[in-house]
Amino acid sequence: MAADSRQAPYNGPWTKRARETDEWLKQHKVVVSATTASLLSTFAGFPLDSLKSRLQSSRENLSIPRLAAEVVKEEGIGGLWRGFPLPLITISIVRTISFTIYTSTKRILNSIPSTDNAADIAITSWLAGGASGAVVCIGSAPFELVKVRRQLEYQIFRDSHPEIFRPNAPPTAGASLPTNPTPAPKVPGFVPPTTIQAVKLIVNSSGYRGLYIGWRLHFIRDTLGTALYFAEYDVMRYYLGRSKSSISNHLPAWARNILPKGLIPFFCGSVAGVTSWALIYPVDVSCLTKAQQRGLSGLEPRTPLYQLKRLVRGTDKTNPKPWLTGIARLYRGLGVSMIRSMLTHGLLWTIVDAAGSWIETKPFERLARGGGPSSELK
Repeated sequence: MAADSRQAPYNGPWTKRARETDEWLKQHKVVVSATTASLLSTFAGFPLDSLKSRLQSSRENLSIPRLAAEVVKEEGIGGLWRGFPLPLITISIVRTISFTIYTSTKRILNSIPSTDNAADIAITSWLAGGASGAVVCIGSAPFELVKVRRQLEYQIFRDSHPEIFRPNAPPTAGASLPTNPTPAPKVPGFVPPTTIQAVKLIVNSSGYRGLYIGWRLHFIRDTLGTALYFAEYDVMRYYLGRSKSSISNHLPAWARNILPKGLIPFFCGSVAGVTSWALIYPVDVSCLTKAQQRGLSGLEPRTPLYQLKRLVRGTDKTNPKPWLTGIARLYRGLGVSMIRSMLTHGLLWTIVDAAGSWIETKPFERLARGGGPSSELK
């Protein structure tokens, strides 16, 4: 009798719903894990992403702490999260779709008989990641342009109103100097638009095609960058004990005293994010961000090669900059991008792995049974 009374709650309607919930989570594990990880990692890394965009488009040689201090001074602490709600939603959707396309494509490629080695895993992940980046780019390009528009609103305002921010002309010979020269105003008439207003400004000035300013460069960057990113991550996980046919991880002996097992996703995600971003960074800073800024400011567009040459060799044709100096300029802001990539991608993969492992434990059924993580599932 006592046994029946203990068994009844386990077979009751709440337990049935718990099982159905666990089954739904298992079927949609990639979506749930990627969405949760994207929300948290995007929130943590957005201020660094905002500083990166500002640093790339700035004409002054500013350090990261100084730029952050100026943003907080002129716009308040909220300036570091300006335009945050839209990326929070869109980046989560984009990453969820990206992970879904990547895992689905990799599953199809893995169904082809092949050997379980690093080269095979690299090729499979490269193709799956490239497909993911190419497809997602079509939908993510307009949202990223709006994000850049929100982050660079003040600079775009300056570029589109040069008459306001032009310094006073020097006095002519023989003219007396004014006793109280008027300095150039800082932010006269500048009112930052909302996200919806920013979209309308782009559409009104350039039409709906304006939402795809710099799209070709965006496509190249996302396809190559995503392919390299997933390939690096999976190869590192392979060398750290995860086979192609299993998600379980058996840390090899040489790494046990160096890297704790719980830090493997963070380490692999951070390294993959930093190295893949560093390789495509010149495309992003020299072409994409500049093309987006000029297009949003209503300035005449420049070809990618011309913009690249202008950044490397400078604007003075009679006295061009040395090649090494120019190439170093292409990587301006890489430091903040590296920190952002390490933080966001490390957190992303850590949370993805943690959420996936949590779903596999059938958490709601355990809760309905009143048991802990160690309870046996019937």
